[in-house]
Amino acid sequence: MAEILPFKAWRYNEFLTDKLLSLSAPLSETIFKQKEAALYQEPYHNFHIASPSDAPPFENISRRVENWKLDKVIRQDNLPAIYVYYQHFRNKGENRDACRRGFICLIKAHDFEDQVILPHEMTVPQAVNFRTNLLQSTDMHTTPTHGLYTDEEQLLEHYMDESIKNPIYEVTDAYQTRHIVSKIHDQQVIAQFVQALGSKKIFLADGHHRYESTLNYKNTLQKNNPYHTGVEPYNYHLMWLTNTHSSDLGILPTHRMVHQLPEGMTEALLLEKLEQFFEVSAQENIEQMLGVAPTENLWRFAMICQNKSYLLSLKPEAMQKFNMDIPEVIKKLDLSVMHYFIFDQIMGFPWGDQFRFLGFSQNYRECIRKVQEGEEQLAFLTRKVTFEEIKNVCESGNTMPAKATYFFPKVLGGLVFGSVKQGEF
Repeated sequence: MAEILPFKAWRYNEFLTDKLLSLSAPLSETIFKQKEAALYQEPYHNFHIASPSDAPPFENISRRVENWKLDKVIRQDNLPAIYVYYQHFRNKGENRDACRRGFICLIKAHDFEDQVILPHEMTVPQAVNFRTNLLQSTDMHTTPTHGLYTDEEQLLEHYMDESIKNPIYEVTDAYQTRHIVSKIHDQQVIAQFVQALGSKKIFLADGHHRYESTLNYKNTLQKNNPYHTGVEPYNYHLMWLTNTHSSDLGILPTHRMVHQLPEGMTEALLLEKLEQFFEVSAQENIEQMLGVAPTENLWRFAMICQNKSYLLSLKPEAMQKFNMDIPEVIKKLDLSVMHYFIFDQIMGFPWGDQFRFLGFSQNYRECIRKVQEGEEQLAFLTRKVTFEEIKNVCESGNTMPAKATYFFPKVLGGLVFGSVKQGEF
């Protein structure tokens, strides 16, 4: 099962901690392109090593990391630690404060077939290759991935709560998420973390490309090392681990928007075709509909048109017409139902090539606005994926449809860096 280690983090030097927020950001896929360009203007922003715009060649990034070390832009902690990391945030649409509690550590990278660290998303080979080259050139994990473990007894939360009372960092980002970091050096306490995780499987939440890059990096070095033992630095990966036994997992739904209906299809014809598979009811009050539509019920969606909205509920007998050779655990997901019946069967968007016809957003108000203002023709609102669904898919050895999950808030890059370089490990 999971094997974790404390580590000596590289962190921004004290003369830069006052401006830590301006040096930190989640990875680029969560950043608007205009804002991303502005981040690169800061010479020591973590993007310059975590998501560099001037790579390839990757030798540039290797030199940059070494120069940051020599110039004391970043410095390494003297003692190995587990780094407690809390996110205080407010869930969209909820009128309460939430706190996602976890800790950053090194974790032994297991191949997926070992069934220790389990993915739930497919990856893009080009992105994995970029991350692999970056890791090979720097020997440094620049942003922790996010992993989930399950501990109903919450054995570690007491230690984390005590540690977080003495933070080393506390910053509030543009989303009003408060990020707090502390560290635990006590070897006896660290042993409790190691022991508790030693019986756990880990479900990857965010960072599939980075994790796969670690596997590539590890397997390449292992192949070239006749004395491989399994405890070399290259066997380890930087991960933030959070307990699924929490009400604050922070999973948001990802709604779909249709750029344009197929040629010859009108809204009236669409409704007629939808009625083959769905119970369709017109709704006057969108907000009221959202209170009952996508939040709880399986296979129920809200369809937003420019001047009207509808509630769609799949007819029970329609599932017998789901004629695709995909595993049952995938077939039962809301998004599989949406993509098969609505986009594939009715609109004619091919199952494996639908994304070019669609837009995506976690904000249902943004979806409604874009449809009403004519930026998108339709929107389909769905409920969020549950952890139980993610777990079932992971344990089945399958992956979820792309853009099925969105964990919020994202891990803030730039708080700690984890070196897997010999002599710094």
